Amino acid sequence: MFSKIVTHGGGPHMDDLISVCIVLAMDKDVKCVERRPVKPEEIADPAVWVLDQGYVYDPEKRNFDHHQFAAGTRKCTLSLIAEYFDLKSDLEEMVWFRVLVLDDTMGPIKTAEELNCSATLLKGLVRGPINEFVLASFEQVKKLESDSELIKLLCAVGTYIVTDIKNKKERLGLIREKAEFTEINGLNVLFFMEDVPDPKLSVAAYLKERGKNVAVLVVANMRERGWSLSRIGDHPRVDFRRIKGANDVLFVHANGFVAKTRRIEKPAIIRLLKAAIV
Repeated sequence: MFSKIVTHGGGPHMDDLISVCIVLAMDKDVKCVERRPVKPEEIADPAVWVLDQGYVYDPEKRNFDHHQFAAGTRKCTLSLIAEYFDLKSDLEEMVWFRVLVLDDTMGPIKTAEELNCSATLLKGLVRGPINEFVLASFEQVKKLESDSELIKLLCAVGTYIVTDIKNKKERLGLIREKAEFTEINGLNVLFFMEDVPDPKLSVAAYLKERGKNVAVLVVANMRERGWSLSRIGDHPRVDFRRIKGANDVLFVHANGFVAKTRRIEKPAIIRLLKAAIV
C-alpha cells in the first residue's frame, strides 16, 4: 500500500529529521515526504505518517505528535517513533538519542543543566557541519519523491540506525560467549582472546548487564595481527607508557591510554599489564 510522510514545514530539527529517517527505513511503502501543515483527513488516514504536528498521538493511525502533552513530559516524536518500532530501549543506550529527546522536550538550557555542560557546548555538539547541511537541505524542499537523492540519504541514515542496533545485539550475544575476566594487580581486565569482530561495539552494554567494572580491555588489533590494550574509564592506575619499549610492544599512545602488541599468548599480555598497572 502506498504511503507517505507529512511533517511540518519551516525549520526542521534533528528530532523530526531522524524520525523521518527511521520511518523511511522501516516502511518501504513510503513513496514521498511532504513538509507542510497536515490536513484533517490525513490525521485519520493510517496510510499517512504524521510526524511532529497535528496535536495527536495515535500509533494505530500513525500520528506521532507530542506538542499536546503536558509540560515536562519527556516524550517527543523521535522517542514515540522509537517506541512504535520497538527500538526505544536500545536507542536509550545511545547518548545522541537521549540528548535529542531532552533537547526537544526541555529545551537547550535545561538539557545542558541536566547534562552538566554549557548550552553553547551542547549546541556545538548537536549541530555539527554534517547535521547543519542535512537540516538545511531538508528545509529547502517541500516534497521529496522516492527517487530524490536526499530521500535516499535519509533512508540510508535510518537503515544505519536500525542496522546498528541489530549488530550490537548480535555482538552482545557473541561477547557473552567469549568474554574472559582476569584480575591483575587488583583491577579487572576484560579479554577477548578469540576473534570477536569489533567487541567495543557492545562492551559497555555487556558490562552494564554484568554489573562489572573493568580497567583494561584487551581485544584483537583491527589494523594488523596483534592485540590492542585499552584503558577503560581513564583509570588512574593504568598507564601503558610504563611498557613502552618492552618486547612485543609495537605502539604506545603518547598519553598512555592505549597500546598495541604482537600476537602474543595471554600469559605474556598479563606480564605487560602487571607492569602497566600500579
